[in-house]
Amino acid sequence: MTEPTASRPWPEHVAPALDRWRQGHIIDAAALVSIGAAGTEDPLWASGKRTSLAVSGLPIIAEDPPALRRAMVLSQGCDLVKTAFASATVAPVYDAGSVLTPHQQDTARAGLTWHLVHITASWAAGGLWVADLRMETSVDKLLLAAADPIEAFADETGHARLAERLGAARQRPAVPEPTLDHVIKPLRAHLAEQRAAGARPLAGVRELRVQSDPPTTPAAVTLFVVADDPSAVDRALWDTAFDVVHAHADAHGIALAGPEITTLWDMSAADYLTSDAVSDADSS
Repeated sequence: MTEPTASRPWPEHVAPALDRWRQGHIIDAAALVSIGAAGTEDPLWASGKRTSLAVSGLPIIAEDPPALRRAMVLSQGCDLVKTAFASATVAPVYDAGSVLTPHQQDTARAGLTWHLVHITASWAAGGLWVADLRMETSVDKLLLAAADPIEAFADETGHARLAERLGAARQRPAVPEPTLDHVIKPLRAHLAEQRAAGARPLAGVRELRVQSDPPTTPAAVTLFVVADDPSAVDRALWDTAFDVVHAHADAHGIALAGPEITTLWDMSAADYLTSDAVSDADSS
């Protein structure tokens, strides 16, 4: 049994050529392909079409008509020069000006659409160029070694924001959308109002966690307030917060339980493992 992702020995010129690349650089021409399902059903990918090629009976899906697109490198620079890594990960880059509404364009430019990374380099000033994180493709690193990197951002801030976006996307818990929309978001809004009024609802709080039951389409959600010392938590503030969020959740068919004010030591392992932390990187 061989390792399926093993890398061959690199020719001498490859490492220096790849050392020019970093996360966020753009390659000028990469193909978007994927593996489709067996049978006659059309792929869910709107731009994709079954080709005449197949792998063990599974069709290869490619854009129709075939195209080479610009693509943003998502792999970190340190991984690009590792000889044990044969492939790099890229995401498609395109001008979304004709695809998004004016409001959606403003949202993308402001960095508020999590799957779209606004490209700010001078060459992209004539449109709304974005990298779309919804589709990732692996390419052989020799494709990068043979090409010249294209800058995506006007300054280093763009690279830092890209790294934050990719990290947040992978770290966010699998919070179901109903929990996010009808529990977490109204809770955040209420806590923000309390803080603006001078209250300190998060004093003594180590973390907030939510448990959704069932995990994908919850009919019930439990709110856990995890503290180092429960006596340091303002119970009255959390009772008020719970009442506000309970009303919102109930209006959308979710029974909210809690707030369970507890500690890591008192919270059962089952409750901790089946709950998700409320953070700024929640599932979208």
